[in-house]
Amino acid sequence: MKVKAVINKVEKALGVKVNHPSGGHGKYWASYGEHILSWHSNGAGGLDSDASGYHVRRTDDHSDPQTDYFAGFFADNATQMIRTVKPDPPKFKIGTLIRFKDNKRSERWGVTGKLGIVTVANGGGMCTVRLNDGTGANYGLRSYYERDMEIAKSKM
Repeated sequence: MKVKAVINKVEKALGVKVNHPSGGHGKYWASYGEHILSWHSNGAGGLDSDASGYHVRRTDDHSDPQTDYFAGFFADNATQMIRTVKPDPPKFKIGTLIRFKDNKRSERWGVTGKLGIVTVANGGGMCTVRLNDGTGANYGLRSYYERDMEIAKSKM
C-alpha cells in the first residue's frame, strides 16, 4: 500500500492528523488516544512510495535498546494497525437472540445450530453468549466469533 493511501486511511478511520517527516523520507506517525501509530516510506520515499513497518505503541512506553526492551509491536498491514487502537463495533447488540451457523469451528466447539443470547458485546469480532441449554456466560465466560453467528429467525 502506498504511503498516501495509508495516510488517507488513518485520517479517515481515526480522525487524526498524520505527522509527515521533513522531505518525505522517514517515519510517518499519528497519535490516537493512548497510542502512537507509525510506519515508514520504503524505497525512494515520498507519498508515492510503499509503506512498511506498521508499528503501534503506547504514548508512555519507550524502547530501551540497552536492556533489549522494544516498546509496542508490529502489525502486518494498515488495517490491523488501525483496528488495534479502534476495534470494529459489535455486530450484535446485548440481548440479541442468535443462532450458530453450521461450520467447522461451531462443530468443534459443539455449538452448531444452538440458540443463545448475547450477554456482552465485546466488539472487535467477538461476543459473549449465554446458550439456551444453560451453558455459556455463567459457567465461565465464553466468547465466540461474530462471523459464526446469525440473528435467529422464526420458522413459520
